[in-house]
Amino acid sequence: MKKHICALAALTSIFAATTAQAGVTEKQCLPVGGVALGQFYNGGSDVVAPMLGTFAAARGSVKGQKETATGLLLEMEHAFSTGDGGVVSTRDVAELTKIPGKKDTYLLELAYTVNESYGRLKGYSGTFNSRGSINLATGEALVRYSGQICK
Repeated sequence: MKKHICALAALTSIFAATTAQAGVTEKQCLPVGGVALGQFYNGGSDVVAPMLGTFAAARGSVKGQKETATGLLLEMEHAFSTGDGGVVSTRDVAELTKIPGKKDTYLLELAYTVNESYGRLKGYSGTFNSRGSINLATGEALVRYSGQICK
């Protein structure tokens, strides 16, 4: 047993040294989370949102729309800013599910997939999620977002 432990320790040391020499670095992840208060404008094709949490603001554009049995699917693009020089851009599909008994109100769910990142967030990628509600008559949306992005 002692031989196996010594052999395992030796292999671990060799792997650690090889990894360090190869310049392999650990993945750096940034937890993201907070809330956004969105306001759709331009006939519902664009949205802006002040945010609390990781991001300070967002803007988005609806690129396509499809009716479903339970609501709508919106193909969208977003840009999120940290307020201190970090920006991520995403492409995503918003799923809107009609809330029974609430006129023009939908459950809003999105998975944001980062396709570009700039400034302080350069090199970060991944997916984070949001869930909330949207009233299509007023264009107001309230969502909670969370997840992590890594580089």
